[in-house]
Amino acid sequence: MVAGLVALCGVVVVGIIDSTDLALARTNLQSTADLAALVGAESFDPLTAKFDGTRLAVRLTNPQVRRAVRTFVRQTSDGIRLVTASTPDSATARVTVRSAWSPPLASQFLPVHIQIEATASARANIVARTDGG
Repeated sequence: MVAGLVALCGVVVVGIIDSTDLALARTNLQSTADLAALVGAESFDPLTAKFDGTRLAVRLTNPQVRRAVRTFVRQTSDGIRLVTASTPDSATARVTVRSAWSPPLASQFLPVHIQIEATASARANIVARTDGG
């Protein structure tokens, strides 16, 4: 009976560690998607920006966003792949990234690879300050 209880506790500990690692991997992937979307939102050509007195209106293109995001993902992440990077409305950058995750402890007993994916959107928001600063 004691051996069964010890085995059950071991299974619970492995499950907790593996699920925590999955949550951390998902959080890391979402952070990478968020940062990649910001990079894409700031990839506008400054020569095409229009200033209306209080706000700078920028125009994004799909090739600009893809190029900037692809470079960012290559340079900053290990094992994370870019799925899509585009601008649906010429003002918003939308990015989807994917990564494979395998449980750190249970992988010896159960070789599983799970694909996790994260999507983020960002807009360039450049506003002129009117308080003199």
